[in-house]
Amino acid sequence: MTKERFKIYVTFSNDGGRMIEEHDQGTIASALTRLTRGPAASIGLIESVKVVDGLDCTNFLWEKGVLKFPRPDHI
Repeated sequence: MTKERFKIYVTFSNDGGRMIEEHDQGTIASALTRLTRGPAASIGLIESVKVVDGLDCTNFLWEKGVLKFPRPDHI
């Protein structure tokens, strides 16, 4: 059985630079915790974090410290 693959698109607030990380089901949760609650996020260096699956569907969107998708009231 093949593990589902995800891409995380990170945008930085200091210079608008971008980074892409690739993850699978086993590593995606820890990566999101690091990117949305870690030191870089805590001091405002991360503008947004978006997770896209292998079908190019957005699974998660976090912008400026706020979870935008899935909507928090629908989790």
